[in-house]
Formats: sequence, structure tokens, C-alpha cells
Amino acid sequence: MPFIEYENDNLPLLHLPYAFKRRLIQLSPLANSTTISTAWSDLGTVSHHRRECLHKVFITDDKNVCKFAREELNNFIHILDVDWIRYFSDSPFTIDPTWQSVILVDEIVAKNQSFVVDDTLVLYFTSTESYDRLIPLMIRSYSRLVIYGQFSWAQVKHLIHDKVKKVRIMGKVEVKHKEYNDVVRFMLRFARGIDYK
Repeated sequence: MPFIEYENDNLPLLHLPYAFKRRLIQLSPLANSTTISTAWSDLGTVSHHRRECLHKVFITDDKNVCKFAREELNNFIHILDVDWIRYFSDSPFTIDPTWQSVILVDEIVAKNQSFVVDDTLVLYFTSTESYDRLIPLMIRSYSRLVIYGQFSWAQVKHLIHDKVKKVRIMGKVEVKHKEYNDVVRFMLRFARGIDYK
């Protein structure tokens, strides 16, 4: 039997490699999950194979900060989810962070599963080691970044990728003397439009 039947262009789903099926599930939109589950019932539930996608997330390594952020989350009305209201609440010079979930770094590391942040990432770290534990599991596609705590310049530079438009640094960034010129060049390059803060 040929791999593709040319008469009706059907692809034999049973003969596709397992790794290919898993990758296709990870890349497919959530709206197609029931169709994929029906086609490949041998893989089990699609949600088991997908990466967790977080919209607005607060990640910390301090349990007290986590408790406080969860209390703020419970008390906060999500009126700022509307884009035009959020634009005016941010003001022209800064961003006002809001979040929909709060997670400890230890919880993420215990799951050992990669995740995607697609809108706002708020980080509050008390040590630079927490960054090293988190970053291998995080897929960076956020456009707003807020940083509290202690970071090195290399870590901050790594967090600010091409899709980031708004950054707020409220913590301590360790910059070595030989990195001063790099910081200035990077900041001048980042401020490339009215939407970039």
C-alpha cells in the first residue's frame, strides 16, 4: 500500500509516526481538538499532549508574595481585560500589570511541563536561581513584561524578546561595568515606536 492514495488524497493516519502526531497536536488550535481526538483515539486526550497556555500570569518564588498576589487576584475586577480600557489605564509612560493566575516556581518545576505565556508575564523573584529553574520550561510569546526582584542584565535581556512591546522593571538588575554600553544600545533599540514602553 502506498503512503498516500492518489485517487482521493487520503493520508493513512494509522501509519503516521507517534512523534509527528504529538507535534501536530501541540501546533493545532484548540478549536480542532475534538476532531483530532476522534481521528487519533490511540493518543488519548488531546489536552494531555498540549502545552499549558497562560494568558496573564504572575510567577514568583516567594510563598508570601504568592499569597498576596492570589488575594489581589480574588479582589480584582477584570475590567482591564478590554484592550482600550487597558491602554488608558497603562498611561503613556508605564504599564499597570494585571494577572489571571498566580503560580509558584516550585509548582512549575514539579510539573516539569513546558508552558506558553501569550500576553502578560509578571515575575517576582527573590533570587536569580529561580530564573534558571523556570526559563527552560517557559515558551516566550508574551508582549508585556513586568519584573520585580533580583535579575542579572543577561537574564533581563533574554526575557525581552522581539514580541515584547511593554516592559516595567521594578526590581534590582545587576549590570556589570563592561555591560553598560550594551544596556544603552539595547534600550535605544527597544524604543522603536509609540507602542513600546
